[in-house]
Amino acid sequence: MKIKNFVRIIDGRLRTEPPVDAFASIQFELSRLMSGDLFIDTQASRQTLHAAIDKGAYAVLSTLSYVDEDTECAWIEVDSIETTLVRLLRYLINEKHLRLFLFSPIQASLFEHLHTPKQLKRLKGDLLLIARTILQAKEDDAFYTSDDVLASKIAPDVLRIQTALSSFVPVNSKGIFLSSFHYRERYLNEQKLPAHYVEEYLSLLSFCDEYSLAYAVEQLTFCEHFYPQFVTPSLAKKEFGMSDRALIFEPNVSLVPKHLAYLSHCVDPSTTVLCLLETSDFTPPTDTFKTLRFETYAKLKETLARTRFSYALILGDKESFEPFYATAITRQPTLF
Repeated sequence: MKIKNFVRIIDGRLRTEPPVDAFASIQFELSRLMSGDLFIDTQASRQTLHAAIDKGAYAVLSTLSYVDEDTECAWIEVDSIETTLVRLLRYLINEKHLRLFLFSPIQASLFEHLHTPKQLKRLKGDLLLIARTILQAKEDDAFYTSDDVLASKIAPDVLRIQTALSSFVPVNSKGIFLSSFHYRERYLNEQKLPAHYVEEYLSLLSFCDEYSLAYAVEQLTFCEHFYPQFVTPSLAKKEFGMSDRALIFEPNVSLVPKHLAYLSHCVDPSTTVLCLLETSDFTPPTDTFKTLRFETYAKLKETLARTRFSYALILGDKESFEPFYATAITRQPTLF
């Protein structure tokens, strides 16, 4: 790419007049940098910039000002790396004719289990990781994300997937985690899906059919949102449905009100608790359920082991609690 074109795209300031007018590729890591590349300094490190120039970078980009550096390297100064990456991504998405679909967080998680082969790739991680993904994308590739704010910044023409159905679909629930319902000519029996996900799920299947995307409903497992783990009173793991109490994990705070509304219609509030880290600023919309504040997951485990409950909705991911389950004790048969 021509250096001056790149500077115009990202609205930067070219502080030198190098003898070269173009660079080969864009790199964020010194270990991947080749002679002729442009290096983007994400750490505001002059030492790293000098190392990039020594490795043969034709151009460097940084929020640091140019101060008597190598005049043969294009020094591009910007006010914000984040803003620069957003502008670069908007250009690349348009230039490569990439398609970006916006799912709800629930749909994005379900789609990972449903969609095979992976014709659509998920944009995950921070802005830097997403920039790496888009830089490596081929022309006409398709991606999806559940980050509404990011999608609006990098792809104004993002295609938003419906989350609501135009007509009512009856749902037969088995407990609060399994649902049975019709989709077109097919009856989907006891899907690992809480009833309040069904509408978004069916909208997702309709999207897959519309765009001829292969999917397999038989492979559907519980997704990361509203993930159930049945436990014993001492909080040892049990197989699904093999206990009268369950932990429910939700890593996305924006979904907690949706879950609380669902639970308020399905379970006894007196046997259901909401578990929040003490540092969480989330305020429950109602006082229907008892709220337990905890400092650490270890202390939460101790508290829950002393608490009578049927369901504990925990604002956090299931992996964080993994080290704190009790060890199940298996009694060996004896002769006496």
